[in-house]
Amino acid sequence: MTKILPILTFLFLTFNLSGQNCEYIEYNRLTDLAKSDCRKQDFKNARKNFELAFEQNVFPLGHDLSYALFAADKLKDDQWARQIAEKLAKGGIPLRYFGKFKKKKWYREFESDFQKYDEHFMKNFDLEMQNAFLDISKFDNDFVNKYHRWRERKIELSIQELIDGAKKILTDFQNFNVEYGFPNELKMGYNYVRQKNRIEPFKVNVLLIHIYQMGTRLFKDKIHSFVCIGSLHTSFEKTIERIQGFGDSTGIEQEMKARFEKFRETE
Repeated sequence: MTKILPILTFLFLTFNLSGQNCEYIEYNRLTDLAKSDCRKQDFKNARKNFELAFEQNVFPLGHDLSYALFAADKLKDDQWARQIAEKLAKGGIPLRYFGKFKKKKWYREFESDFQKYDEHFMKNFDLEMQNAFLDISKFDNDFVNKYHRWRERKIELSIQELIDGAKKILTDFQNFNVEYGFPNELKMGYNYVRQKNRIEPFKVNVLLIHIYQMGTRLFKDKIHSFVCIGSLHTSFEKTIERIQGFGDSTGIEQEMKARFEKFRETE
């Protein structure tokens, strides 16, 4: 029962996409402007664009909130900073991340209330789903790195090893979607990368690009829907249209045979 609300919200968004505007398009436009403002040190304009973005009827994304917190801190806007920090904490960002703000006026009260934010996260988000996705993402990253070492002749892999690795990524992600649905911060919470002490988007786009490059155009007709529910950035629609491997996109075996011929058998 504790995790029903975000799941129902996600399902409502999914099943009603055809009957409503795709709010994340405008949200992404505004947050892109705001982050550009931050890079230009124009924090007042960044606040304006972030506030307009967060007024959209969507779940705010973690990476955007981390930029907004940075802008609030630069503007010395303690009230706004505290509000953003609460949203991040309720989405699963640990207290460790906020250590850089220990000297701020809002921090002490925020720290004393942190347990209830953590409890909110555990009740309303699916940590099991998040961990399952991160496992797939890690295997994908490790396999692609291994593939590049093979391509550069630093290691050797058989064609079957290439096929098996690519098939595992595809199968694991397909099974993930059957069990949990498409990865989304609304359901999983925010992605805190401990080694970097940073908040980053989940690498859903990277995983899909690799799957396309490995010969399978998974979810080809659903990309726009995933943009509309905040799982993918608006720009990804054009990006994925250009993605192709060395083969003809008819499957993993055909793709890996094409790569093997290019990087081994033709020499």
